[in-house]
Amino acid sequence: MTQKEKYIVKRIIEEYFIKVFLENKKPKGGLTKWFKERWVDISRKNKNGGHPECGASAGTKQRGSGKRAYPKCVPASKAANMSSKQKKSAVRRKRKYGSTDSGKAKMVSTYTKG
Repeated sequence: MTQKEKYIVKRIIEEYFIKVFLENKKPKGGLTKWFKERWVDISRKNKNGGHPECGASAGTKQRGSGKRAYPKCVPASKAANMSSKQKKSAVRRKRKYGSTDSGKAKMVSTYTKG
């Protein structure tokens, strides 16, 4: 590492230390932001047309067809920016893969590649 790079790293650490410890400000974003987001299930709808809070136990564990009800959960802000076609595609892919061997729901990307 060059002297200039060492100096830059040192300055970044000092600035972080000042913000976090002296000014008592925690960094925003990352996991902190992730936990504070409101997550909704885009595979279901409320009576008012919105999406309910995320969770598999919505009165029953199965849909009308008898298949397991795997919720497709996304942050509410992302759900608001998705078209109905994108939502249906994400839910379809989630249901197609079902669960892993251990019985847990499989993680499926919200958007397709390409």
